[in-house]
Amino acid sequence: DILKVEILDLQPRLNAEGKAFGSNAAAWWGFQARVNESDGTTFDAGDFTGTPDSNDEYITIYELVEEAGKSYAVPSYQFEWPVIVDPMGVERNFIQYPGTCVPHQPHGSTTPSSDVADMGWTTPETIAYEDDLFPAKIEINYHIGCMGLPPASHDAVDSIPPMPTGGNIDNKRIGVGTTMYYPVEVAGALLSMGDAHSAQGDSELDGTGIETSLTGKFKLTVIKAADFNDWQTELDFPLGETEESWIVHSFTEIDYLETFAENPGDIYGASSLDPATKNAFIQTRKFLMAAYDLTDQEATTVITTGVDFAVTQVVDGNWGVHAVVPKALFESRMLDSVACPPACVIQRRKARKLQFGFYEDLDCSGCFA
Repeated sequence: DILKVEILDLQPRLNAEGKAFGSNAAAWWGFQARVNESDGTTFDAGDFTGTPDSNDEYITIYELVEEAGKSYAVPSYQFEWPVIVDPMGVERNFIQYPGTCVPHQPHGSTTPSSDVADMGWTTPETIAYEDDLFPAKIEINYHIGCMGLPPASHDAVDSIPPMPTGGNIDNKRIGVGTTMYYPVEVAGALLSMGDAHSAQGDSELDGTGIETSLTGKFKLTVIKAADFNDWQTELDFPLGETEESWIVHSFTEIDYLETFAENPGDIYGASSLDPATKNAFIQTRKFLMAAYDLTDQEATTVITTGVDFAVTQVVDGNWGVHAVVPKALFESRMLDSVACPPACVIQRRKARKLQFGFYEDLDCSGCFA
């Protein structure tokens, strides 16, 4: 079966003052940590990089604002990641997830609550804040970073690397107006989601988007295997659909749980965009051949001339590349499931000319009666 998930609405959750905020962490797992800083020094992350007295991780807090009918995220302040002592007395000198809380201190015009400190989180140092930031305006694009279904191959899996049944895809296009299709591998499908963002660029380069608490409205539909059309029969990856395009997702490993079945964590040492691009092409070609009855050669020329590939993320172990396929490329050729019944589809396929992209004139008026 396939689980179809339509994203109908996403809205930020407001605080007691009616405001909404989000955070971006330039963290040790981000791609920027693989590159020297602008001054030529390495990116340090406390004990994680063997530099307990040095940490270059920092957090940017954004406020979500309305201006002239549009929504933006505007930097409010930044702070350097401090040494934190958790309620169990364990010292954390880098962003060590899950559940790390920061006992903030007063700064600028901000007076934090004592909620975190009351839970037992402390810091032995003064946190370094920067309250005078360039007022960049990041256009809001609410989307779900992590959504999908569990695999059948393992009883428990890491939630970070994405897989054929979805998961932590981190594609900024998975927002309102997008429908996702996930292959179902376990009884009940067991949809889960989280990691909501108010904005993110392709690549999610520094490790996170603008992480924001959202409330959403979704419509779920089960497509039974007995009712599959041609492309649904071939679906073994998370597919997105908007009014204008199809979004084909793939990764360093199409199924890292199969490649690294004994030690799935090995995917973190195998991250690469070369195989991710290769796999995205393979999946896109397969989808177009099934959905639009193209030959290998037809699909390839359409892909290279009309389809955009982009880096989805380079931070989740199983790095992602996606293809955005404009539906307008195929206006002369409708999907089986959308337009014509099977008999008419067969007639259209038999009538297809050798010249790519054209059909003999057919009377399909009866299909829409």
